[in-house]
Amino acid sequence: MSSSPMFNMPEMDGITLVRRVRGLPSYTGTPILILTTESDQSKKDEGRSAGATGWIVKPFSPDKLLQIVAKVCP
Repeated sequence: MSSSPMFNMPEMDGITLVRRVRGLPSYTGTPILILTTESDQSKKDEGRSAGATGWIVKPFSPDKLLQIVAKVCP
């Protein structure tokens, strides 16, 4: 059984990416979900203040992901 590859963003973290995307006029209303291993409330608050629509902590079930996507993408 092989493990899933781990991907990290070498140039910036996810919260910085959200800030930059939110700064682009075409993406101001696009839902953005952060998928992370971070569960600390201060990080979640930082993500929300950057413009993230939602926060999902890994690992998560497919049902949980579908539930959250349905909630943020009417």
